[in-house]
Amino acid sequence: YGCNLVRPRTFSEVKSLYGTDMGNTFSGGIMYEYTEEDNEYGIVKVSFGDSKVEKNGDYDNFKKALAAVKPQGVKMDSYKASGKDSVCPAASNVWHVKSDVLPPTPSQARCQCMIDSLGCTFKSDKLSTAEGKLVGEVVGNICGATSCDEISVDTAKGMYGDFSACSSLQRSAWAVNKNYENQRSAVCEAGDVETKIIGSPKQGDVKKCLSEKDDNGVVGKPSGSGSSSSKDEDNSDDSDSDEDSNESSGASAVTAQLAAAVAAVMLLAF
Repeated sequence: YGCNLVRPRTFSEVKSLYGTDMGNTFSGGIMYEYTEEDNEYGIVKVSFGDSKVEKNGDYDNFKKALAAVKPQGVKMDSYKASGKDSVCPAASNVWHVKSDVLPPTPSQARCQCMIDSLGCTFKSDKLSTAEGKLVGEVVGNICGATSCDEISVDTAKGMYGDFSACSSLQRSAWAVNKNYENQRSAVCEAGDVETKIIGSPKQGDVKKCLSEKDDNGVVGKPSGSGSSSSKDEDNSDDSDSDEDSNESSGASAVTAQLAAAVAAVMLLAF
């Protein structure tokens, strides 16, 4: 407080701040300002290299205003808590977040482990903007035809894939590898973007990656409503796998075209 538009400054707000008007709500205040600057809010003048302090008329007015009040304060036993904990809004057509489910904490170790498990991935760990757009279309088509729950996010349902906190490039590599594993001809490709086959991946079981520490040093499965590993689908028979994939793709309510558009936008950051 300390408006200087009206002169002289009488600091009439002091009476309310330290009296019954606001005493039960505020605990004092900070007056602007002590030393005089170009904006002329100061109550004293000082000069560089000189320890002398020169009081101005505002100093005495402020001192007088403070002397006229007798703040009483509030004793601890007079405090009666009446507030309630804030409640996050429920998911709706204008708030697409399930508030009681947190997204997973990012984990460089978990994501790198996942990359080390891939049998098909990109040759380069950096893509140009043009390559990012191409990969976006490829990933969109892949995820439009099969489940990409492990790298997907649906905040409205509180669903966060096990590797949804990984970078766009890492998630795209996961999708390209998923397509590679699903193809009977085992073709490793991502449109016109160069890829490579890893004959013997460093990590033989991607499910083990979920036990890697997150970036806060916490060990265990990612928080949120995560999905099962793609390896789990391989353990079921072909009919069950196809059914699960169709149900998962339908639950996402994402067409191949929309997924492509979303992926392409995300990949522009490469």
